[in-house]
Parts: sequence; structure tokens; C-alpha cells
Amino acid sequence: MEEVKHDQIYSCVVQPRGLLAKAFYSCLMSFRKADSKQNKSAKNGKGFVDVDWFSGARLNYAENILRYRNGDTAIVCIDEEENEEYITYAELYEEVERYAAAFRKSGLQMGDRVACYMCNIKEAVYAYLAALSIGALWGGPLPFYGDKAASKIIRPMLPKFLFTVDRFLDLKKEKNLMQNIPTIVKDLDCLEKIVIVPSKKETLSIDIKQLDPRCVFLEDFLKVGRNPDGSVPTLTFEQLPANYPICINFTSGTTGQPKGLVHSCSSLLPLFRDFNLHYNLVKGDVVLTPYPVGWNLWNLFISNIALGVTLLLYNGCPFYPEAGFWEVIDKYKVAYTFLATSVVDKMEKNDVVPGPDCKLEHLKMLTVGASPVKLQNFDFLLSRVKPDMFVNCLYGATEVIGVFSGFDYNTPAYSAEIQAPALGLDWKCFDAEGNSVIGQKGELVICTPNPSFPVGVWNDIKGRKLEELYLTKFPGVWCQNDECWLDPNTKGMVIIGRSDDVLNPNGERFGAADIYYAIHTMEELQDYICIGQDNLDGDQRVVLFVKMKNGFKFNEEFAIKVQKQVETQLTEEHVPAVVLEVQDIPYNLNGKKMERLLKAIIQTNEIPETSNIKNPECLPSYVSIPELQGY
Repeated sequence: MEEVKHDQIYSCVVQPRGLLAKAFYSCLMSFRKADSKQNKSAKNGKGFVDVDWFSGARLNYAENILRYRNGDTAIVCIDEEENEEYITYAELYEEVERYAAAFRKSGLQMGDRVACYMCNIKEAVYAYLAALSIGALWGGPLPFYGDKAASKIIRPMLPKFLFTVDRFLDLKKEKNLMQNIPTIVKDLDCLEKIVIVPSKKETLSIDIKQLDPRCVFLEDFLKVGRNPDGSVPTLTFEQLPANYPICINFTSGTTGQPKGLVHSCSSLLPLFRDFNLHYNLVKGDVVLTPYPVGWNLWNLFISNIALGVTLLLYNGCPFYPEAGFWEVIDKYKVAYTFLATSVVDKMEKNDVVPGPDCKLEHLKMLTVGASPVKLQNFDFLLSRVKPDMFVNCLYGATEVIGVFSGFDYNTPAYSAEIQAPALGLDWKCFDAEGNSVIGQKGELVICTPNPSFPVGVWNDIKGRKLEELYLTKFPGVWCQNDECWLDPNTKGMVIIGRSDDVLNPNGERFGAADIYYAIHTMEELQDYICIGQDNLDGDQRVVLFVKMKNGFKFNEEFAIKVQKQVETQLTEEHVPAVVLEVQDIPYNLNGKKMERLLKAIIQTNEIPETSNIKNPECLPSYVSIPELQGY
């Protein structure tokens, strides 16, 4: 049989658009019977995302996720306290049935919202699938958020239920979430119940009604759903249109209020495309996810259950040296996981590599992303971790369920390049005039709709926010606001960074990622962050902040060494005008460096209100730096 290559399939499903719809619909029909006489997708408005996907078809997202109901392992739960629990597909179904019964008896209906403020534990999965079985919407903040930051996400949802946990460990530090409840729920009249999952017995002795009268422990909540004879009502799944909303995924809110992207039932299909077709995951494989609710990745990884793939849920942070990350991968026979670029950087700097007895025999694929990936990230993973695994760049966003990047095991993958677009995704690189270009920097745009895109922005009554954010810069296409470069030889794509974060000294445009690439191998450096400082004349200079490794000292000679390194690796135009030492680098809770926030501080000498920051204590040191005054 003749081999069919990725680019051949890609050409078929992208153009014409009808073939993409038919391909997705065939996948839909194979999972859930629907009215096959009405299988067309049609425009229902003028906007890019105004598509009525699979008109006439009916499905339930949770029902498709729960298609396996046998004794095989569905979920393995581990954490920083060395707890371990195995859950079968049958047990998963029974738990979702219990949660759904309690939801229904407590008044949850189609269109209601369930907010989740919880770490990466099985109870979040149960509640999520139970809510979706009824037709309710799901969403929530990361568990690392404090009360004010969490409120910015939970309160606009106007939830009927809030699910939370008493506490959890992250980097061996205890995070108490119950103490944040009073601030989050104050005057939130729509909220009827606050369900608290206790992680330790001591919590059960606390009078949670003192936090808020609506608080109830999980088991007491679940008892409400039982029939008078103690049995649990049969789980039923509301059959919904493909465009029916199921979840609200919020952006980080680094520079303003978080935006809630509303995703629909049809987003199930891009996930099957990604994990089954692109990643080649099959029944019996294991995927590791340490990413809790509030991260778009959480929604993505849950879909693996529908493929018979086992979820390894890690509650906490598995990336610090003492956690033995690669040993965890080896012990649980993990086939795939995702790492943020910043995590790979720290692993390299701290020499977090597999031990001598760690074979990683089952690890067949590892993706890296969340911020621009460096050549050195690939070098580290393939030279120090496992030389024969498939490593590639993953490129996605909160704006989509599924990812923009595709993968092909049968063609070469080039370091720091996205190998191919996902099937059904017609991407291009546009110059400032909206022309498609190859071999030069431009803006990433998506030219054809597909079910991975949101159906709207939460609380955007007039429907204008989505258009303002993504659809006005280049009419007729989706603009992700990322700068990119298409390689004319490999056909791969390199993501440079946010298009509104481009450095532009003396008219020379480049990204902070270029500077990071140039200095990454310097043994003296632990971390770094680069911004552009603007003056009143419209000029800009590049400022580089560096954090030194223990045992190394910063001085004028080292600053010059850094500048020479940049000039040698790049060009004279890239050389930072100022190099300064700092004690810490600001990161958001998604593991991304906060260049935009830092630039605002340098420009104003004031710290703006921001909630999505991992280490806010470092920000005052960037205010009124003498070397940066008077520019």
C-alpha cells in the first residue's frame, strides 16, 4: 500500500473547506450516532468563527469522553506527598454518575456555570464530565491564584456551583485555597453551593460554614444525589448541537482583565486529531499531565480518556530536581508529555537528567512550547535525555481547543521549528500589508475556520470583542498576534514572539527570543529577561537583565562579555545597550517571562496591578533603576 504523507492529507482537508467538514463529521459519526442526513456546516454570520458546525447533529461531549467503561486503568493519580491511586474506566463512569446525580438534585441545569478552583486531582475530572453531561459550562482559575486574582475569573462566570479543595502542595509549599473563599464569593448571590474536597482528615473537623454558609464537604454533596433506597440515578447525557458551549477558558490577564474564550462541543474533534493522528497515541499508552484546571492544557489532556489512553495526573510540580521527573516518566511508562520552554531551560541549567537506571523505553514523543523554543532546548533533550525520541514544538493558545501545530513521524523535524500545521489548519505568514510571505518575518494568520476556534467571548453581549481582538488587523482571517517566520526550505514555522512585543532599536526588528538564543549557553547565567526601553523621541534601546548562577559574580567585564556574545551569535544591531544584574526574573503562572509587564514598570517606574504572577516580590527591584533613568 502506498504511503500517504502528512502534506497530502493536509492539502485535501484544508481546500476546499467542505472536505474538512466531511472529515470531521465522519469522525463525529464514528463516536456518536446522530442525524446523518444533516451533516453540513454552514456560515451563520459574517464573522470568521460564525460557522454552524455539523448542523442537525447532536452529541454530548462527556458521553464521548466516557466511551470506555471497562476495568482498564483510566487515571493514575500521584502527588508531591507520594500518594498513588489507580482508577479504572468503570470507576470513572460510576464517579461521574454520582456527581451528575448530585448536580441534578441540587438544581444544575443546561446553561448554568460550574466554577472550579482546584489543583490537578481526580475530583476535578469527575465534576467536569458530570457538569458537561447535563449541558452546564465549566471554567475557573489556576489554583496558584490568590483571592483577588481568582475572583476576576470566577465572579464574571456567575456560577451556580463552585468546586474547590482545602489545600495542596506545590514545590513542597502548602497552598491553602479555603482561606480565599470568603473574598471570592462575597455578594455572589447566584452561587448556591461551594463544594470543598478535603485532602486530609483534619479538614473535616473545620466548621466550613464559618467561611460561608453555602459551603459543603464533597461527600455530603454527593449524598444528595442518591435515591431513597441509596442507589444512584442512571447517568443520562443531554444531546446538544455541535456549537453548544461547554467551557470557558480564560486568558492569563497579565495586562488587564482575563478574557473568557467560550468553546463548544465540536472542539472534541480537533483533540482526537491531535492526540490520535498527530501524536499517534493509542489505547494503553500513558500521558503525563501536571497541568491543573485554569490551564488550557487541562482540557486538552482530559480528552485522551476517549482514546483509551491512561492519564497520569500529577498534583504539584514534578519539575524540581528532587522530584525525579524522568524517573516518574520511566516508572509509569509514559509515552507522551508536554514541557514548557522555561521548564526545559531550568532542567538544563540545573542538570535535571535521567539517572543511570532510567531507560525511558516507552517515551516516544515530547513536545515543547508555551513560549518560543530555542535550538538549545532540542539539543539538551536529545543529547542528555533520550536521543531516539521524537521532539517537536507545540504551538497552541487559550484561544483554541486543540493546537495549531501538527506532527509527522515520517518526515524530518528541525530544531526549534514547528514541523507542520495541524490537519485542517491553513496557516500563513502575512507582512504588514497582508501579503502571504515565506522566508521573512510576519504575522501568523489562520485562513480557514475549524471547530477548534471559540464560539465567542464570555460576557461579550454584542459579540464585538472577538472581532476586535483577532479579526480586524487582517480582514477575513484569524490573527493570533504572534510574529513568525516560514522556512522556505523545510516548510516549518518558527514562532518569534508576540507581535506587540517586538524589539525595534534603530529600526531593526527582532524578538527577545533572539537574545535568549544568543546567551543561553553562557555558564554564568541562571536566567535572563530582555525588553525594549522607549524614550520620548520614539527611539528604543535594548535592556537585558540577568540573574547569575551561584558562584559567579556580575561586574562590568561580564556585562561586556554578554554584549560580545550577542554580537558574535547574532549581529551588532542586536547588542543590548544596557546589561544589568537582578536577583530574580518575573514569570507568570503559566511559566512565561513577563516582558510586557516589566517594560511597563521600566517606562513608568510604577508597578501596575497584576494578578497572574508567580513571584511578585521581585517587581519592586525593577522600579527606579538609576541606570535606566533619563533615557
